[in-house]
Amino acid sequence: MFKKLFFLLMLAIIAPVFAETESTISTEARISKEYAPDTVKIRFYVENSGTNINDIKQKNDKIVNDATNKIKAKLSSNESIKTISYNINNVYSYKEKVRVFQKYEVRNGFEVKLKDLNKISDIIKIGTDAGINRVDNLNFYIEDNEKICNELLTQATKIAKTRAELVAQAAGTGILKAKSINPYCNYTTTAPRAYYNSKMMMASADGAMEEAAPQVIEAGSINMSASINMTYYLK
Repeated sequence: MFKKLFFLLMLAIIAPVFAETESTISTEARISKEYAPDTVKIRFYVENSGTNINDIKQKNDKIVNDATNKIKAKLSSNESIKTISYNINNVYSYKEKVRVFQKYEVRNGFEVKLKDLNKISDIIKIGTDAGINRVDNLNFYIEDNEKICNELLTQATKIAKTRAELVAQAAGTGILKAKSINPYCNYTTTAPRAYYNSKMMMASADGAMEEAAPQVIEAGSINMSASINMTYYLK
């Protein structure tokens, strides 16, 4: 009898816990805006080959030193230049299954970071005039994108919360504290990943071949977006 009463008492205590279900509401919001990039990184390379490794290295070093010194003179205090690669490769051919040395290939690379995007064409021209024979991977971006992400997330959060409040009110209740919050930021760019080769040529009026002038590079725009998924307890 005592055991039966104890069981019924425990069942009376536990039953309400299982009977009471948790009510929640989930909403999400996404906001995106277009921004102009404020920074660009440009990669410059000089590539030469030959059978005398010292001659090639000296030739490349002279071109790079000349180009970087002239470019540095055009940079502001918040702009920079740095070495990104230095490669020496042996090139072989095969004759009757025997490997035969052909030449050395030497490649020097450096990267320029610009805050003034109006300098792009001028900086490229300085490099190619000095002997740089490859420019590529113009990477446009917003340097402080974390600040923009936080601003967009704040706006998206307010939208998601307002939606939760409106739906809950329409259902005859209200929201309590948030149960879960999942934020996310993303960005895409329409800016070009441009390529420029100093050996690209064009025909002049008299038929002679002349180097083409550097193309004016448009920075495009960057789409920054923020999305948030929130779940609230209902009253």
